[in-house]
Amino acid sequence: MKRSLTFIAVAALIGAIIQSVSAVEPSAVDCLARSSLTVKSGTESARWKQETFPNNHTFDARTYTNIGYPFTDPYPVSLGDKDEGGVPTGLCIVGGKTVGQQSENLTWNQMHDVYHGGGLRTYTSDTVVNGWRIRNTADGFQPRDGENWTLVNNYYEYIRDDCVENDDRLGGAIYDSLFDGCYTGLSEQDAGSTAGETLILDGVLMRLQPMPGPYNTNDPTILGHGSFFKKFDDGGRHEPIIRNSVFVAEKFRDDPKDWPPGTTMSNVTVVWLGQGAFPMSTLPGMTLTTNRSVWDNARADWLSRHGCTAFGSCSEALYDPSASPSPSPSLTPSPTVSPSPSSSPSPTVSPTGSPSPSGTAEVAVAEIVACVNTSTQRLKKLRCIRQVLRSYEYIA
Repeated sequence: MKRSLTFIAVAALIGAIIQSVSAVEPSAVDCLARSSLTVKSGTESARWKQETFPNNHTFDARTYTNIGYPFTDPYPVSLGDKDEGGVPTGLCIVGGKTVGQQSENLTWNQMHDVYHGGGLRTYTSDTVVNGWRIRNTADGFQPRDGENWTLVNNYYEYIRDDCVENDDRLGGAIYDSLFDGCYTGLSEQDAGSTAGETLILDGVLMRLQPMPGPYNTNDPTILGHGSFFKKFDDGGRHEPIIRNSVFVAEKFRDDPKDWPPGTTMSNVTVVWLGQGAFPMSTLPGMTLTTNRSVWDNARADWLSRHGCTAFGSCSEALYDPSASPSPSPSLTPSPTVSPSPSSSPSPTVSPTGSPSPSGTAEVAVAEIVACVNTSTQRLKKLRCIRQVLRSYEYIA
């Protein structure tokens, strides 16, 4: 009876708020249908910096490539500016590509100290980036100022530091994206409040790639990578909600940072390709394997669904993952992996790894209540609720 009432509560809650939140996160098709739209095309080495544009504006960059990193500017694409009339809200970016031109054999310190920067930086609120591609830059996406960002259908490759540098600690979500080669996954390094905000990863494929001269070695003959989450253990950071995702690690530079405190997982697979026991905790909702084919199959599926034959060569620029659920990783038999001494026992995982319908509803209600209770701003409440509902597939 109690669970039946939970379903009724969820249905009533969704019915009451679905119209309010439906416009918070438009699809690529909706973005391209806007009257306020700028088309950006061609290949250029000049910096694309645009500080002002209307609220609810769209940049259609599906045929645009920037090759200005790092020699023209370490921030080759920068959109918005809080000092120029306030932070724009409701920005959509559809498509676009940034490709770094420096040697791929530089060490971490050379990349960080000499070039730094990233492939795409925004100074905006309620931003949706659908289909951007980044390769061979220091950081990938760098949201700044404002509130809330969403990555959908992003594809990054060989990112020499953070695939997502969220150092302003803005609430965000990543859906159906492929990070095929990060030194570090996500960073939340600087001061800032996360009250009333969420950080959701749903349908994310993330591979940490051993790279030349990891942090403070300055030796390109040494290969290694950082952690999935950086600086999340210093207090006041987000507690990631991770679902339907696959992570790969192979050679940590040193003892890795563990999963951030408060992390929750559902249907998450971690592929450990390194030597010895996996040096991080095994959380409920997570499956640990040494079978590389799990990653290979998930990556091949993502590329196929997006019509990709190589990096940046993807025909489905408007692919919308809300049209169908994120696929669950397909596990084949693999060797048993012993957890590290500090790891908790791995729970029994169902074939799909998804919680039962009643359990899903109860967790969704709890997360929605948290959205309402912890935020004082209406738009932030709606954005948080929207992310929860979409992640549980109650709405597209």
